[in-house]
Amino acid sequence: MLCLAYQYGEDPDHNDEFGSGSLLSERCFHKALAALVLDEEAMKDSAETVSLVQAYLLVQVCAMMYLCGDNSSHGLKAHSKMISLARDGGLMGPTPAESSPAKDLDSLWRSFAIAESRKRTLFAAHQIDTLLYQFLSIPRQLSHLEIKHELPCPEGYWTASSAVEWAHQQLVSERAGSSLRYPEAIRRFISSDAPDLSTIPAFDAYGAVNITHFLVSSAQEISGWCTMTGMLSIERLEPLRSSLLALSPFIRASPNSKEAMSSKLCEGSWEAAMIDVQMWSPSHTGGIVGKSMDAVLHQLTYLAPTCEFLCESRTAKVIQPHVDWFLSYLDTTPVPDSEAPWITVYAYKAFMIAWKLVSGGALGSMRIVGIQDGDLEGALAWARTVFGRRQRRQIGRIILTCLDTLTL
Repeated sequence: MLCLAYQYGEDPDHNDEFGSGSLLSERCFHKALAALVLDEEAMKDSAETVSLVQAYLLVQVCAMMYLCGDNSSHGLKAHSKMISLARDGGLMGPTPAESSPAKDLDSLWRSFAIAESRKRTLFAAHQIDTLLYQFLSIPRQLSHLEIKHELPCPEGYWTASSAVEWAHQQLVSERAGSSLRYPEAIRRFISSDAPDLSTIPAFDAYGAVNITHFLVSSAQEISGWCTMTGMLSIERLEPLRSSLLALSPFIRASPNSKEAMSSKLCEGSWEAAMIDVQMWSPSHTGGIVGKSMDAVLHQLTYLAPTCEFLCESRTAKVIQPHVDWFLSYLDTTPVPDSEAPWITVYAYKAFMIAWKLVSGGALGSMRIVGIQDGDLEGALAWARTVFGRRQRRQIGRIILTCLDTLTL
């Protein structure tokens, strides 16, 4: 946790000097790698497996999304280790029910929290697994069919501060009842049966992100298949697009939600998926396998869709609302300290599409943020401003370097 924490703060032993936090973060990261080996050797029971899986998850996120560069290789190794531990430690399904039921409300609440933490740990591992596939074309190591868990519980259950509040949340729930297992939820969304969706028990948008990742990964698999065979398979893509549209209400945060940045994470993942299902990814059609986010960001810069493709097809019109979402998000987030790094990558991809549209003379491409049609200089200056707010972290600095290569 310190690996990530000091990406957001400075080293107090160096008088909080700017940049000292990143250096301390990297030192913590290498100490964590060494400590994990010892912890794994000393592991005694399945309860410790959850902590180890969480630790490997945090370490790989730090390596891949914050340190980047050569440290990414450590992240890829940590990823494989995380999936292996999760599978061997039995995290793919819920813990067996205890023989003796809990005797009081506090015990029930604690049992719920342990089981939900186990579930959400696996869903987080699944999200990272699909992200590596989407960004780097690294084959997925975790199949959705392996996940025997129900979808994450509603946000109110998970964030309850006491056993009484937890119990009350369930009593007043509008759609109380048994939850739905993840593979079954995917089947229900792909079937696009609206009445069927209305009966789905309430679940956290955190689980909807996993469904989103499954759908967009499936679309990318189809894009690769189409490229290899030379056969365009619209009949395979259309159900995925329809499923993403059906998922939209489950992604949006409720008006009373206090988790603003958490909701942006969910919405951003869905908006990025809606862009991806409309366009082939160069990673999946050109045989590109990346080793780091550095390579991904440079690829987004040099292999963005051509303005001819975007402007001479209905694609631009279809994806414009989703591009606009990211442009507005970048414009209205002056202090992005709680932003997940992959949302930054999604946003840069959206900007590159907008940049190509502005270059091609498309109307209204960046009007939502005040950039007039054809104003390449204004578009680039705007991008340097919004991504400059993110230069504290490595992904932000890489993006600024990529922006310097764009020609007016």
